[in-house]
Amino acid sequence: MADDDNLILRLLREIRADTQETRSRLARVERTLDEMKESVVAAMGVAAYASSATESHGHDMDEMKEKIALLERRLADLETNR
Repeated sequence: MADDDNLILRLLREIRADTQETRSRLARVERTLDEMKESVVAAMGVAAYASSATESHGHDMDEMKEKIALLERRLADLETNR
């Protein structure tokens, strides 16, 4: 009977050790996933900012082109009225 008790205790200790190792590995996996999530969120923010900046830049360029065209027309009018 004592041998059975020792066997059970040994098996329980092995199970406990395996469980602790598994918890440790899962904690590392969770940390890695959290880091990856933060990286993805940051990358998405940068991409959204870049997209917004590109769109804004395009709008600004269109405004500048319109103003240059207007100035060219005014200059042409001034040159013809001389």
